[in-house]
Amino acid sequence: MTSLSVRGVRGGVGSTSLVAAVGHALESLGERVLMIDMCPENLLRLHFNLLASQELGWARAMLDGQDWHKQAWSLTSTLQILPYGELSEAESASVEQQLLREPQIWVRRQASLAAHYDWLLFDLPQRLPGHGTIGPCLFPIQVVEADAACHVLLLQQATGNPVLVNRFDPGSQLQRDLLLIWRKHYAARLLPLTVHADEAMREALAFKQPVGQYAPDSLAAQDVMSLAIWCLTRRRELA
Repeated sequence: MTSLSVRGVRGGVGSTSLVAAVGHALESLGERVLMIDMCPENLLRLHFNLLASQELGWARAMLDGQDWHKQAWSLTSTLQILPYGELSEAESASVEQQLLREPQIWVRRQASLAAHYDWLLFDLPQRLPGHGTIGPCLFPIQVVEADAACHVLLLQQATGNPVLVNRFDPGSQLQRDLLLIWRKHYAARLLPLTVHADEAMREALAFKQPVGQYAPDSLAAQDVMSLAIWCLTRRRELA
């Protein structure tokens, strides 16, 4: 089993949409996938037409003393999603403190899931370190847009995690220039592909679908499929 996590270098760079899209792409390639929402915003479920009023999830189960693994939803026989659940700000803070006190929680959970899935995809929040402690992760991907804010934040970081450029617009001189700079200074970290700006990605959420299901011939869906194939290739190389 392989774990992949996605975290935005800042908010609003499309991380959750990417998790939904990559999960769908991997499943279409024959992989067994569980997508896990680690964000209190609990938005990943909306990409798969789960009711916005649905309150259950792994974090809700932790607080209520229920079985966390029973909160997963089967979308197909090989694609499942584990929502975060609906919590108040104070309740999410309580979950954060518990995860900080017991950093092995998700290590144990990953081990218990290993026989059932080929991939675990984690949608991670930015500023909740407890929620981001998930155990072994082969692909801890950071998502950026080619803009000045992400450029500054990358400069301030000490991490060497892989970087994926999302919503890339080749018609933008600024974005092209930043990508050239990043390819020079972050050559070892920058993934060898980008996900292009495509309205289909935004439309897909409005239709409550991952982009590969909503618009399989769109540029964004093709980019995400390339990312999924790259992940499969790298997994074989690193095995």
